[in-house]
Amino acid sequence: MDELTGIQLLESLDKKPHVIITSAYNEYAIKGYELNVTDYLLKPFSIERFIQAIEKVNLAIHKKSQEDRNFFFVKSDYKIEKLLFDEIYLIEGMGDYRAIHTKTRRVLTSQTFIELESELPPNKFCRVHKSFIISIDKIERIERNQIRLLETFVPISETYKDNFYKLIGFDTEGKVKR
Repeated sequence: MDELTGIQLLESLDKKPHVIITSAYNEYAIKGYELNVTDYLLKPFSIERFIQAIEKVNLAIHKKSQEDRNFFFVKSDYKIEKLLFDEIYLIEGMGDYRAIHTKTRRVLTSQTFIELESELPPNKFCRVHKSFIISIDKIERIERNQIRLLETFVPISETYKDNFYKLIGFDTEGKVKR
């Protein structure tokens, strides 16, 4: 590009794409950081480092597409069901199955907690016990390491306690983090 550098082009864009800057000059790294590029590769770079940068872009795209959605699909029996994030208040482990609870129905799936967690937005859902994932929006109160949501009490286990309290903005003693 004779009239414009890659940095100038990126600065001129209103909607920034995912960008990997490749350059032999490290002074562009700071500018790339300011422009929130996905990665910066200083030449010469290895194929492994290039693949790592591509994986960062793929992860960012996948994460963005999840943030834009308000639903996901689960396999239940011989069908695939669409569930809205806002309708779910609890996912409960039941042996080999997970029961996804909404106000109006319960959907059973054999998908694992790990598979379900990868579909759920992490700012809206939190695993609080080996057998429970809860919707943060549906919490009515927290009392003595139990969460009440829609007439249901869910225990908070030691394993997930720190992460849960951090997500809601408290420390484990119930003090507001500033």
